[in-house]
Amino acid sequence: MVSQMEHRYFQPSEQLLGTSRVRRGTGGLNRNYRGDTSLPSNTGAGVPENKNTCLWITGLPASITVTELLAAITKTGRVRSTVINAPTGAIRTAAASISFFKRSDAEVLYRNLQQGRIILGGRFPRVQWNRNKVGEGQDPSDASRVLYIAGDPQVVNQVFLDRFFSKKFVYEIDKIIDYGTVQVDGETISRLEYRFGSWRCQASSARQALMCELKGFVWTAYGEDPCEV
Repeated sequence: MVSQMEHRYFQPSEQLLGTSRVRRGTGGLNRNYRGDTSLPSNTGAGVPENKNTCLWITGLPASITVTELLAAITKTGRVRSTVINAPTGAIRTAAASISFFKRSDAEVLYRNLQQGRIILGGRFPRVQWNRNKVGEGQDPSDASRVLYIAGDPQVVNQVFLDRFFSKKFVYEIDKIIDYGTVQVDGETISRLEYRFGSWRCQASSARQALMCELKGFVWTAYGEDPCEV
């Protein structure tokens, strides 16, 4: 049984513990950010304007979800992070910060929005380069917000994994796909695909936590981002 095994411990994220320092707005990290605000790569420090991969999108439907937003930006590129800001005060529309792994992919979405090729909830969103800059960085070549998970059905099921992840980090889900089970060498293997809203501190943290605490029960690999195809 899983409960009888001893595992290494994955340190929960700062945001989950309530120890991160966050600010709202295009000039700084906001309270909806689902990541580690202490990392230099998440503060925009030293990123030249022409290397910025992060967009600030406004005029979105007030109730827009991560799933709806990402579904509208296919054929752009791998999304590094997605943050939605709900309406506040007199502002009745939502806003979003989206960063990519590559500057060229961010430019594709920037042009599509500038040219009115994307409509969300009957609205034409507005776009600008986010003042909270995110550079391309040295991320793994296979990094993705999509995570394939396979292994022991006691562990690889949505009820267990949702509870496990919620104790480790703050995250948002685009979609979860259950591929059922297969028999491998006489053992039953369960298979799930988790499409997180972000790679940074969501899909990446999920993979680290699984490999740290549930090694031997699960296998993980990054998958193709639907926004890239």
